[in-house]
Amino acid sequence: NLGKAFGKAINLSFFGDISITVLLLREFLSGMGVIDKSATSLYQWRSAMEIFRRASEVYKKKNHKPPVIIYDNVNRLVKDNAKILDILQDDAKDNADDSAYIAVFVSEGNVPKRLQSRSSWSRAEPIEIGDISREESLNYLINKRGIKTVKEGKIDTTDAEKLFDLVGGRIIDLKSVADLYQEGQSIEVIKHEILVKVNNKFRTAKLLKNDEHHEVGKRIIGALRDSGELSRTEFEEFFKTRQEADEVLGTN
Repeated sequence: NLGKAFGKAINLSFFGDISITVLLLREFLSGMGVIDKSATSLYQWRSAMEIFRRASEVYKKKNHKPPVIIYDNVNRLVKDNAKILDILQDDAKDNADDSAYIAVFVSEGNVPKRLQSRSSWSRAEPIEIGDISREESLNYLINKRGIKTVKEGKIDTTDAEKLFDLVGGRIIDLKSVADLYQEGQSIEVIKHEILVKVNNKFRTAKLLKNDEHHEVGKRIIGALRDSGELSRTEFEEFFKTRQEADEVLGTN
């Protein structure tokens, strides 16, 4: 999906029709037993980045400013496509130095720490975007997404308030529940879907009953109920090792 989205952003047919060069390269190297599907994929990514670099030069010359490309949810790349994330980051750093284009990486979990640990990390400090307030959340749901009803001249925002109570002020979750609501899903159905997702995340993080991190998970949830938030250092203190803390945090 990232490949298709990237290709669409730069007006490139991506991973659909493979060029004759790639086909010949794959055929030749496959015969030698030194290439597989992932290697071809990386070749395509590097080719796409070269096209984007050239397009950036044209854009900058025409508009007198570099283009900006935003890579959203890059945390989803790490598990199966970490090498592609490395290519994107390396290319972004090289071209930021030349002011060819500006890349913004949006992520959650432990990925920002991984990006910072690499030699291609730029000098820019990361910007942390936290949850928005109840007032801002309701403004988004009611005024931006139109989740309200009018009865006898009065505006009823009960459903918007229920959606906020389900997910809080995390904008990506607010958007998700707003989308479901506008598709005709009831509040109860949306609540059920959220609980299923939460349960799956708990299972992945081994936080369910009899799982490895169940007891520490209960203590973390208790601390969150008391204080409302935890710093990374405070979170890590619940675990025996930092690696164990990173493992749980990375599943969020």
